[in-house]
Amino acid sequence: MKYIKILAHRGYLINGEPGNSIPAFQTAVLHGADGLEFDVHLTSDNRFICYHNDTLKKLGRSNAIKNLSHKELTSIELSEGITIPSLEEVLDLFGNKITLNIELKSQKEGAKELVELIHQFNLTDDLTKLIVSSFFYTPLKKIKVIDPEIPTGLLCHCSKDQIQVVKELNCNAIHPYYNIIPKDWVKFHSLWLTTFLHNFYFQRTIKKAQKLGLFVNPWTVNDKKYLSAAIQKQVDNIITDNVEQALRLRNQLS
Repeated sequence: MKYIKILAHRGYLINGEPGNSIPAFQTAVLHGADGLEFDVHLTSDNRFICYHNDTLKKLGRSNAIKNLSHKELTSIELSEGITIPSLEEVLDLFGNKITLNIELKSQKEGAKELVELIHQFNLTDDLTKLIVSSFFYTPLKKIKVIDPEIPTGLLCHCSKDQIQVVKELNCNAIHPYYNIIPKDWVKFHSLWLTTFLHNFYFQRTIKKAQKLGLFVNPWTVNDKKYLSAAIQKQVDNIITDNVEQALRLRNQLS
């Protein structure tokens, strides 16, 4: 049975540490995570910070991240004593040590700047410990034009018909959603039928991807049933909020 990596989604969050923060990343590593999945945004002065949302509304501010500078953003506290980290800080601490799944949130910009940082921190020395993912086609396409060797992965909510897009973008991986379907996703069908179709397309996607030599990295897999199924289907990386449960199931099923 191949080794399936467990990636901590925005770090280890069970202790109450804010997601995409240095303490959450450090705690994830201490609990045995093979790597980290985290989000990056480009600032107004073309540098990267680690944060999930486009705006700071969750922190009680109305600002859009793209309108603030790197210095302004990295001085903002996520919680007492914990500030928004820069991507440079994260790469300096964890680059080439564990697997880093960098999710690029910008729809159009940032590919050039991200590739420059990847080279600056010598992350291409071990490409098994790096992947850049995004829901957006444009940055994934640009990254491959600048440096075809950098591994990329297409994020998708439903894996139906996405393999062809992955091929067109020259991505190395597909990152399909694979967990209990949130009720607010159900628009045109019943929850039962939506779940059935979701699972059907996921299974079909795995078979197609593995046949083509693509990596399959499902997110955000938290439910025990889905974690077990993903492990048994021999995916490559599992992105999860529950690192310990995923590690325990991986050890049991292997």
